[in-house]
Amino acid sequence: MPGHQRLEEAGFEPAAPAAAVLQPAQLSDLIGTIYDCVLDPARWYDVLGEICGALDFVSGMMGVVRPSGATLCQVAVGIEPRFLADIDKYTPDIVAMWGGMQRAMEYPLDEPIVHSRAIGLAAVQNNRYYVEWAKPQRLRDAVIIAIARDGSALGNFGFNRHESGLPIGDGEVAALRLLAPHIRRAVTISNLLEMKTIIGHSFVSVIDKLACGVVLADGELGIVHANTAATRMMEARTPITTERGRLVLPNAEAQAALTRAVHEAANGGTALGHKGIGIPAGEERANPAAVHVLPLTAGQRQTGARATVALFIVPGGDGPRIPAEALALLYDLTPAENAVLELVCKGSTVPEIGTALGVAPSTVRTHLLHLFQKTGAGGQSDLIRLASHAALPI
Repeated sequence: MPGHQRLEEAGFEPAAPAAAVLQPAQLSDLIGTIYDCVLDPARWYDVLGEICGALDFVSGMMGVVRPSGATLCQVAVGIEPRFLADIDKYTPDIVAMWGGMQRAMEYPLDEPIVHSRAIGLAAVQNNRYYVEWAKPQRLRDAVIIAIARDGSALGNFGFNRHESGLPIGDGEVAALRLLAPHIRRAVTISNLLEMKTIIGHSFVSVIDKLACGVVLADGELGIVHANTAATRMMEARTPITTERGRLVLPNAEAQAALTRAVHEAANGGTALGHKGIGIPAGEERANPAAVHVLPLTAGQRQTGARATVALFIVPGGDGPRIPAEALALLYDLTPAENAVLELVCKGSTVPEIGTALGVAPSTVRTHLLHLFQKTGAGGQSDLIRLASHAALPI
């Protein structure tokens, strides 16, 4: 398989519906459990176990670490203790097995990358991790999904298929693609809470002590409760404000994106997807902020039954910005459109984008046309200009 085809086959094009392997009721229950992990990180074991059971994976792992190496979350299910104890010594080999650090860092967030499609077994026959760790467990394939890759955290989760199972197919990829942004949202917000278990304390008592702003709101952005930090932001009218008891962002596109995300969250959150993870807030380029939308489960609604979402307003910092991600949030771009946009922002030409993504130049032009229609941009230079103004920390 040519290298330039791998990202496309890892999921940029539409895959088969997930219904064959993950029923709607299962999806809804799983998403609820994922958001329960914000308050109780021990439930990540339940999440990984349920995904393994539903999608026929023999084992699963999730790791979130600080760039310094400090572990925020390390969860594994289905792995024998002797293999789990040895996995850290294979870190360089694992990175090599997935194509090296540079390539691994280029895998898009929330996108399932199947090893047999992206790399292939022939390329790792002499890899120490494969020979000494994966092969003795009779693992035939694996899939990984990046969920955090910024100045505050690095993280991914992944699953292994036993050789007795069928090849990892489009159904599993589609199901994981539905779950991935919910996991990323839960991890992002848990990172603000330092991944601490806060069962036994009220949700409100915890958020009131956070340095970032937190607003509990209803499905129409009506404010039910605001912590001290959020109250100060609203009094200063930056990066958020309030009108007639509703939360308002100063930018119209950001407000529209927030409204869409809150409506999806209030309706159960199943279709929320990547909406509401890092919506740009505020107009100051030097100190941008982001809003993360968390659907509240029944156990989290401890102040006022009207509150259906928690909005975390995070001040910007000196971390990296990913302009394309900002536009994807503001204009609800598809993964394929976002992939094209990222390369446009890097200065790539249409033929170069086609080569990088393994698609024809005509397909790239179609994605560009959709980008122009959604954003109102008149050309690639306008897209780059829009992205530079929408840059945010994620």
